[in-house]
Amino acid sequence: MDFIKTIGWFGTAILMVTYLLNIMGVITAQSLSYLILNLVAAIFLGLRVYKDRNFSNVFLEIFWALVAIVGIVRYFL
Repeated sequence: MDFIKTIGWFGTAILMVTYLLNIMGVITAQSLSYLILNLVAAIFLGLRVYKDRNFSNVFLEIFWALVAIVGIVRYFL
């Protein structure tokens, strides 16, 4: 398995664990950790789908990252 595929798997795992922690009430959707984990997952998955030239999913990951960035900015305001 190459490096980019590994990054993609890490992104998937981060996204799934983050969502699970949110559903279980361990972290909230407004917490900084949730927002940062979502941003990291979007970046990792974005790299993976970009390598595959899957541009519809690249757009999705860019959107997901922008939402996380907006949330992080709002967290500090």
